[in-house]
Amino acid sequence: MPWEKALEIASHTTHPAAIAAFAAVLATAFGITLRAKKPRIAWLLAAGIIVLGLAPLAASTFLQSRGVYRVRISVLGIDKQPVDDAVVTSSIGGEPKKVENGWEFDIPPQTRPADGKVVLFASVKNAFLTGSSAIVLADDYYPTTTIQLLADTSAMIRGDVVDEHRKSIAGAQVSIPGYSDVAVTDQMGNFVLAAHAADGQIVQVRAQKDQLVGSMSVPAGKSVELILARPGTKHKEGSNLSVKPPENILNAFPHNRIPLSPRRHSSSRML
Repeated sequence: MPWEKALEIASHTTHPAAIAAFAAVLATAFGITLRAKKPRIAWLLAAGIIVLGLAPLAASTFLQSRGVYRVRISVLGIDKQPVDDAVVTSSIGGEPKKVENGWEFDIPPQTRPADGKVVLFASVKNAFLTGSSAIVLADDYYPTTTIQLLADTSAMIRGDVVDEHRKSIAGAQVSIPGYSDVAVTDQMGNFVLAAHAADGQIVQVRAQKDQLVGSMSVPAGKSVELILARPGTKHKEGSNLSVKPPENILNAFPHNRIPLSPRRHSSSRML
C-alpha cells in the first residue's frame, strides 16, 4: 500500500533536512486525501506531521549553534609511530584530555575564532621534538588531525663578543660549526644567530675577528658572552674563553724565555 511504502522510505531517512522535506510532502498528500471527508481533522493531522518533521531539523540547528567542537589529535614521532608522552596545546588555550591513541580538545562555539582557524601544537621536550597542525572549525563538530613531530631547530643564540679587557668587538664573525650561517657583531659587539637546535640543547659557538678567536659550548636560547684572544693566550679560570693552545710552549713566552722554578741549594759541609 502507498502508506506502507511511505513509512518504509521514512525509516531510511536520517538527515534532519530530509526528514522535514519528507514530512512536508507526506502531510500535503495526507491532507489532500482526507480533506473531502474530514477537512478539519485532515489539516490538523497534516500540521502535526509537519511539526514532527521539522523538529529534528530545529533540534539539529539548535545543537549546532550551542554545541561543542570535539577535536581529536594524534601525534606521531619521527619514526611515524604514535607518541603518548607529548605535551599538546592549542592556539586558543584550553586543556586537552587524554583519549585512546591521542588527545581531545572540547571547544565551545563561543571561543571559536572569527575565521575558525585553530593551530594545535605538540612537543616532547626531552627529545627536542616539536610539531603543529592547523584546522578550521566549521560544520564538522568532530574534526580530527595528526601532528608529525620533527627535530626542533627554532632556538636562537644571542650575545656579545668582547676581548680580554671586556671591550666590545665589532665586525666579529660568529657561527655554529657545521652550518653556513654567519652573524657579524654590531658596533656594540652584539649578535643574533640561529642555533639550529632546540631551547636548552647544547651547541658549540665560535667567533673570530682577525687574529682573535674564541669558542664555547652554550645552551641554545640563552644569552652568552664570547671572549676573544690570540691563540696561545692563557685560559683564565672562570672566563668563557676557549682558544687553541700554542703548538710549542716556547711560543707562549717572549724571546723564548721560559720561567724557571726556584731551586733549593744545599750547602756542602767540610769534613
